[in-house]
Amino acid sequence: MTVTVVTGAGSGIGRATASRLARKGSAVIVADINEATGTETVDLIRNKGGNAVFRRLDVADVEDWESFTDWTCSEFGVPDVVINNAGILIGGGFLEQSGADWRRMIQINMMSPLIGSRLFVERMVDAGRRGHIVNVASVGAFLPTAIAPSYVTAKAGVWLGTQALRQEFGGKGIGVSAICPGLIRTSLAANGTRAGVDDTESSAWSAKLAAGHRYIGRSPDRVAIAIERAIRWNLSTVPVGTEAWAGYYLSRISPSAMRGLSGLASMDVADWGVSLSGKIFGGSR
Repeated sequence: MTVTVVTGAGSGIGRATASRLARKGSAVIVADINEATGTETVDLIRNKGGNAVFRRLDVADVEDWESFTDWTCSEFGVPDVVINNAGILIGGGFLEQSGADWRRMIQINMMSPLIGSRLFVERMVDAGRRGHIVNVASVGAFLPTAIAPSYVTAKAGVWLGTQALRQEFGGKGIGVSAICPGLIRTSLAANGTRAGVDDTESSAWSAKLAAGHRYIGRSPDRVAIAIERAIRWNLSTVPVGTEAWAGYYLSRISPSAMRGLSGLASMDVADWGVSLSGKIFGGSR
């Protein structure tokens, strides 16, 4: 039986991926900072006959990552697959986001997948084991947008870091893949924040964005399928969704065209869209 680690597995893409791989026969270590939702994922998997355990993990904490890696390898051996999926969203312009916002975004959305990759690849190499690392990035990795600059910067970093990891270890029996989803129905928006405003306005912004998010986008199962395919065929980069494929190819065919299209977006436009979403779909608190 294979052993798979999935971070951010308490909801959304992480839960869908953990559930899918468990159905395929893998024992899944469900990692999440939220014990309640992480345990729910384990219960869902076990109720369908799957094998899963929960372990709390704060991906922003390097020491917690090290303890988690030690515990995983001690209890289950070196895992066959590690899926770094946990992430956050912070909206707001470049200067609206504080230094703390930028540091938190980079630590969670960029550094944590790379730290998780390093720790588990090190164990795979030391044990002489084959394995696979999957880092969930985003179409944002290819979009130099003003709407969420810290988010796209972090996602671009994790995408490039994943390619560097693949270059070094791809020939040593360790597969490495980056998944780049477009619009997916997850709790990312609901749990996000809007920089540059007070807590009340930020909560209202997130609620309106989440209201639209529930109706716009694809099921997280689409990403889970893409992750499974990436593992099976050791794919380098897997966009998910038409807009993700378009962004990926356009960024390579014509970076200037991509910059031009991205430049049409601004936080004023984004805030207007979020407000409209709240009016249409609810979530206007």
